[in-house]
Amino acid sequence: MTQLLRVWATHGYHQNFRKLLNQGIYNCKSCSILRYSSESDKLEKVTDDIPVKEMKESPVIFSKGKRKPVSKEMSPVSTQLQILSAGLEKRKLQLYVEKWFKDHWFTSSKVEFKTVDHSESSKVKRSVKTAVEGGKKRKKKKTTKTQPGEFNVAEASQRSTPQVDKEQIKDISIEKIDLNETYRKYNEKVKEERKAKESDRKREGASSVEDDRGSPIQKSAFGHGAQKLGKTLSQLRKAEFAKDATAVKKKHYNEDLLSYIWGYVMGGKIHHAHSVLMQHTVKPEYEITEPQIFNCVLLGWARKGNEVMLTEALTQMKKFQICEHYDTFAAKLLCIGSRRTYNKETIRDILQQMEEMNLDIRCLIQNCEILTPRDASTVLKVIQSVDPDYSHLKSENLTTQHYSVPLLRDFNASPPEDAPNPLFQVISSSKFEENLQKQLKFEETGTVSMDSTYFANFSKKQEKTKELLVEQFRGTLTAAFKFSLQKYSKGELISSISANLEQIWPFLNALKTNKYIDLMIKEIEVVAEKEYSAGYRKYQLGQSVINSIKMKYFKESGYLEQQKMIYKEYIGIILSKRNPNRCHREIWQSLCLEHTGKSTILPDYSFPDHISFKIGKFLYSLMNRHLKILSKRPDGTSHNIPVFCYASRDQGKDGRVLAFIQTHPRIKKMFMENSVMKCEQVFYPMIVPPVPWHGKQLGGFITFNSDLIRCLDDIRMELKYLQKYPEDSLHPVMDSLNTLGTCGWKINTKMLDVIMELFKKDAGSSLDLPPAKHTLPKPVFPLLEVKEMIESKTENEDEKKKKMAELWRKYFKMKKDRAETHSLWCHMHKTLSLAESIRDEVIWFPHNLDFRGRSYPFMPHLNYHGDDVRRSLFQFANGKPLGEKGLDWLKIHLINLTGFAKRSSNTERLHLANKLLPDIMDSADNPLEGRKWWQTSDEPFQTLAVCMEVTTALRSEDPTQFVSYFPTHQDGSCNGLQHYAALGRDQAGAESVNLSPFTHPQDVYSDVVELVEKIRQKDAEEGLEIAQKLEGLIKRKTIKQTIMTSVYGVTMYGAKLQIYKQINPLSDEALPSEFHMPASVYLARCAFKALEEMFSSARSIQDWFTQIARGMAKSCKLPTQWIMPMGMPVIQPYIKLDDDMKFKRDYNIEELLKFKIESRKQRNGFPPNYIHSIDASHMMLTSLEMYRAGLTFASVHDCYWTHANDVDLMNKLCRKQFVALHSQPLLETLSADFMRHIEKYQKEHPKLDKSHKQSVTDLRELVCSVPQKGKFISDVLQQGDYNPSQGTSP
Repeated sequence: MTQLLRVWATHGYHQNFRKLLNQGIYNCKSCSILRYSSESDKLEKVTDDIPVKEMKESPVIFSKGKRKPVSKEMSPVSTQLQILSAGLEKRKLQLYVEKWFKDHWFTSSKVEFKTVDHSESSKVKRSVKTAVEGGKKRKKKKTTKTQPGEFNVAEASQRSTPQVDKEQIKDISIEKIDLNETYRKYNEKVKEERKAKESDRKREGASSVEDDRGSPIQKSAFGHGAQKLGKTLSQLRKAEFAKDATAVKKKHYNEDLLSYIWGYVMGGKIHHAHSVLMQHTVKPEYEITEPQIFNCVLLGWARKGNEVMLTEALTQMKKFQICEHYDTFAAKLLCIGSRRTYNKETIRDILQQMEEMNLDIRCLIQNCEILTPRDASTVLKVIQSVDPDYSHLKSENLTTQHYSVPLLRDFNASPPEDAPNPLFQVISSSKFEENLQKQLKFEETGTVSMDSTYFANFSKKQEKTKELLVEQFRGTLTAAFKFSLQKYSKGELISSISANLEQIWPFLNALKTNKYIDLMIKEIEVVAEKEYSAGYRKYQLGQSVINSIKMKYFKESGYLEQQKMIYKEYIGIILSKRNPNRCHREIWQSLCLEHTGKSTILPDYSFPDHISFKIGKFLYSLMNRHLKILSKRPDGTSHNIPVFCYASRDQGKDGRVLAFIQTHPRIKKMFMENSVMKCEQVFYPMIVPPVPWHGKQLGGFITFNSDLIRCLDDIRMELKYLQKYPEDSLHPVMDSLNTLGTCGWKINTKMLDVIMELFKKDAGSSLDLPPAKHTLPKPVFPLLEVKEMIESKTENEDEKKKKMAELWRKYFKMKKDRAETHSLWCHMHKTLSLAESIRDEVIWFPHNLDFRGRSYPFMPHLNYHGDDVRRSLFQFANGKPLGEKGLDWLKIHLINLTGFAKRSSNTERLHLANKLLPDIMDSADNPLEGRKWWQTSDEPFQTLAVCMEVTTALRSEDPTQFVSYFPTHQDGSCNGLQHYAALGRDQAGAESVNLSPFTHPQDVYSDVVELVEKIRQKDAEEGLEIAQKLEGLIKRKTIKQTIMTSVYGVTMYGAKLQIYKQINPLSDEALPSEFHMPASVYLARCAFKALEEMFSSARSIQDWFTQIARGMAKSCKLPTQWIMPMGMPVIQPYIKLDDDMKFKRDYNIEELLKFKIESRKQRNGFPPNYIHSIDASHMMLTSLEMYRAGLTFASVHDCYWTHANDVDLMNKLCRKQFVALHSQPLLETLSADFMRHIEKYQKEHPKLDKSHKQSVTDLRELVCSVPQKGKFISDVLQQGDYNPSQGTSP
């Protein structure tokens, strides 16, 4: 007798045979294989010692039901015979056997035994006995983990017959062993165990899987398990919204399945991807609706030319009634293209099918989402074999796209042809080629090495110690990584770890092991810099893995090669002498269309964020478990301590606790106090121009994509909100960011040398240069004073407690101040090291936006948006002659920075600068040893930089021809109040913030002080004590911060604290300490009252904003949403997530809008956020106007930068766009936007209770009641001669 192999239950046969084959079934002593012998015309046993590759004929497999003895004449047998004879590797044989079983489709689930030779019955009994006892033997070593829905013969036999002894086994007839019944009992037992475990979990209040996110995938979801993903989703996605729970689960099911398959495809494992797909097409819990799930597998097989597997995937695609799309037909054509000769009839049939489905053949390559450049060239050749004139390029796609926003209609006209190109000769061709190779290397490695400016004398012994430690970490992590994957593949990991690994398995096999180790070592270096949120770093580490996989796939598929080709051509255009007549986005898209037929090169392959989180979580678990350093205890003994330290902190009043991570102090010191520093590539300035923004996640770096919107948290609600709107609505915003991003910069080396000298000597503490940690006094608690105080009998207990509390406060304050100073020092150290590493380079900063539309450079450490020190380090890469007025504007800019002449006219400021020329030149010549006049300035380092530029220009032969690289600033006068005054057409307010032309600029802070003083005098006359005490103490700086922040929603509590900080240093003679807080409260009320009088319209508008935001949150349960004047949609992402939902990162915007709204944040945040969006629109309009004029432009929000010779023209364009912006019905448009959201809410909720319905009605009335306006701006606009912002006060 011998045991015949056959497939078990339909839903699990693939997994069973994979497992049997992996165990070496052909050499297993517990069963044998029969083959059909054509010579004897009977079944014969294959002996155990015959290798598979030496089998001359095919094995025969029987089943009860359709009994199919296989003959050599049958086509599948011939194919099988060829494969076995060829001696192919195990995996290919495994795939073929699975396919063979599927083709013959056995119908029964019972294993049948046939007698061949009675003389061998004793051998068979021993074989069956071994099969039954095999499970017990293996269990003694380690129990093999069986996947849910998978049948293990040995384990089932051992579980289902625990009372059977050895003697009973001998008497059992082989024909009576019914494995189907055994399997049924096994399944029942497993179900009972699951129900018991589930009830235990419910009683304990635990979730089904120990996971930070509540992932939709469990261990059996993909790969080795036979249980369907949908079933797992139904267990884990509990707490979804009841109304559309099924649709949500189906959506997540398709997203996760696509991500899993894509991971295998990008890793080059198309066989695994196909196996997973077939597993989920047998009997899925949820319908597969995403066509790309099939298309990516189809294209994978098409690249290999495997028509059989491609046909099988197509069959399953039809089974699910998924319509074939462009990618599907591209896969068919690509499969034909892999052959030496093309079947033209087949090609014509495929093209005919496309026409019948109304698919445009000329849009085939353009509309394919996953067709690679190398695939596209093959498909093009295939189509051209039957249609030589075929081309996928469309000339009409190259036409310029006009802006649809009414505010931007003037920009649709062609720019002047004689406008200069500010990027001309910024960088030479040879230098660009050299820098391009460096930039590509930076982006590939992900890190940039640079020398430390402070630890240049780092000892070789310390350097060697660090290298040895890193190598030790590398070896430990390599062994742990391989061991974990090996254990998982054998099913020997615990369920929680195995479940997590199952979900990310493709992503842990897509790269070489050393790449994962490099990323983990890099992560240690990043965390050594400062403390981070643990969840954030796990997500970022996982994202680094995803980006590396994408980079590898892009490189192998030809994307990077094509990207570099188009990038070089793009750079050649924007750096040419002639100013291009189109914006950078249109230039890039036209080049892409010209070469590829698509408007972009790098595809936007985005994976659910929970995948990144789980990858990072797994890698962090390896580091936490295996990375230790040896430490000595005080008693001399040694012990191992982990590299990472964790701390938990409460966040807010909602009870949320976040974990924070940092490295051990010894590791931190070793990595930070080093002669060589590492910087993440994304934080390092680019040394070539960035790729222009041309999509919501397309732009920035060369080899990978970035996000257009920087989000407040990992939920990324702001970015997902943009998906609701067409991409062309963001074109104006993208074009403005491209203008800022293509502005080249250089390091001001003179200023860098001065700052570094002060920094190294720790001599700049008076100039806001933080001193090194070792120069600060260590906080020591005064134990002697405490002891004396305790032993003292002259003081009572209350006084002792007060003094003790004061000592503790001083001690903790010293510790806090020292830690904060050291943090600032580390930041400055990295900034100066970055600047030193690029001191001779031309650099660029790609920009993106926050959710309000304000622009920021990518790089946080070194950029021109920083403080006084960092701004002083930058100058433009392209220079311009000063001309007639350039030198005057430099001098005026210098006085503006000092803060010496707030209310002086530009003529008076120029006169003051000429008067101070001796001090200016002395500061430039002897910045550290002269009279140091520059240190008396409000902005000392920027003042010193201007002193150097002015001195160099004056000493040149002709100052008008002196080429200046220095950026000259023009700052707004309390910009928020300017926009409020313009919105409300407020006459008095407009005059106070320089919206009305005067010979001398107005100072709104001084005006408010005058009003506050009048209020104080009136109250003092009426006998108010606090008003009398404040006589002569109200200064400009006392209430300046309150006035500045009033337009940004500062509350009475915040204003009180701001004023208290200014009053608190006053002596008791000036104002007794007991009056400090009452005086702060009184002045805050007076300041608000004065602002209300001066800006009556502004206050009414601000109140209107606040009430609307409150009503939207309370009545409509919606966050505040509006459209910027530039066309960009804005949403305030202030929502609350439940504790069990907060780590789920793949919600779409519809799901996020159903969470609870942070009504307080929505209410307080809307007024300042809307003003920020208006201010950002003004900046964007000015940047587009400056680009059309061919002028260099940079911006720090409301502070605009250009060459000194172009300041007059920039002022003119700035004022022109301010008028154009506020000529629009901004408040009326805002009211209409809110009305649309309210009406939509009413349609979706027709059955509201009476009180709720009334609140919505009241909200409608509030939205419709737009605040009344004054006539100031209207009258000036009618004159057509409006000049806002005469002043340039800092």
